[in-house]
Amino acid sequence: MDDSPSSADPEPPPPAQHDVGETARFGRGRTALVMAAAVVAAGLMLVAIAWSGRDSGPVAEGELRVEVVRRLPHDGDAFTQGLELVDGDVVESTGRYGESTVRRWDLESGTVSEEVSVPEEFFAEGLTELPDGRLVQLTWKAGVAIVREADSFEEVDRFTYDGEGWGICMDEPSGRLVMSDGSADLTFRDPVTFEVTGSVDVVDGAGAAVDQLNELECVDGRIWANVWQSDTIVAIDPGSGELEATVDASGLLSEAQQADADVLNGIAALPDDEFLITGKLWPEALVVRFVPVEATS
Repeated sequence: MDDSPSSADPEPPPPAQHDVGETARFGRGRTALVMAAAVVAAGLMLVAIAWSGRDSGPVAEGELRVEVVRRLPHDGDAFTQGLELVDGDVVESTGRYGESTVRRWDLESGTVSEEVSVPEEFFAEGLTELPDGRLVQLTWKAGVAIVREADSFEEVDRFTYDGEGWGICMDEPSGRLVMSDGSADLTFRDPVTFEVTGSVDVVDGAGAAVDQLNELECVDGRIWANVWQSDTIVAIDPGSGELEATVDASGLLSEAQQADADVLNGIAALPDDEFLITGKLWPEALVVRFVPVEATS
């Protein structure tokens, strides 16, 4: 069937002036709507781009960065789980089943002077010094904390606990241990009995839970914590659980060094407001300061 119009069909009359005006106004209105939609879409795209460039880490009022004071060698095979400065030397706990150790090394040269293996059934985690001068070293999933003499690393006692062990530090002002388990919860423990005395949930400035809390360091009533699988260190108020600051610790290794390295982990307080930081399988440890991020124009 031929659908083309027959020559006998009358031509449609031209539209009246009123209809032409309406058509024009409709066309202009549609153009305006299209333009407005384009502007909105462009705005949303810019917001998305800007958001994608934001740090997705925790939010805090204080924003700090790392200022490197000096670098020193670190055992690139050490799966660092905890650092502590004890009598001027660094004591480090390293992890992995069958490879876990506790070791002592020189803060100036990085040279290891003493090392003791952890029983093979344990994956060692964080470590800290107790008020009586002994050391306590956590294990990951065994629910066992090993108590050691600080000078010889000899095992002299054990504590037990429920759940996982990640990081631990001694908060001297409160007289209690602070322990992490990879969640957003910090547990307080008696340093003599290791019994739980309380806990606090850690939240950032936006009220969001800050989980993956790993190695801990207690300094002057504040808790510094590595956030696992990130380049972020956070400062926590142990009373409220709120973040006081975040530290951007990214870019500390060269591209070549980073190729064989694992995540940032390990923080120990030093004199003069300095810290020692490193990471799992890092070839270097760094003496650093945490300084404010400079405002950008």
